[in-house]
Amino acid sequence: MLAPTKFLEITQAHLGLPPDPMPLVQERKVYVPTVALCEANLCDWIASASVGQAILYHEGLLLRDRSEISSDRSTKERARIHAVARRAWIACEFGLVHLFSQRISDSNYRYLAIRTSSSLKPPEIRARLRTAQPAPRKAH
Repeated sequence: MLAPTKFLEITQAHLGLPPDPMPLVQERKVYVPTVALCEANLCDWIASASVGQAILYHEGLLLRDRSEISSDRSTKERARIHAVARRAWIACEFGLVHLFSQRISDSNYRYLAIRTSSSLKPPEIRARLRTAQPAPRKAH
């Protein structure tokens, strides 16, 4: 099956039309923190971000970077990465963000959180995110 964007490009070229000024996949500007992101900073960003804004909350391979065995990172750095990833997951469970991973290479990904709409006000979002715990796992 052809990818939709490729199909549209072929069809438009076939008809002699110029490229679509509004492609299906638009490039999104992503906020990349200048210092290592912590839970509190992620909560503040989610509370103040507009719908559609994106933040890079980790670059690497989360599974490896949080692992005691396979990570070359310090215990403190692994704990920070785990806490930020967990807080992003909680925000996703609350419906405040959508989480995406973008493959850069075989073992390198960009982990993005994209803000969704919410009826909650920023102070309420911030308070809920900072105090929430992950939902308990269900036994299989």
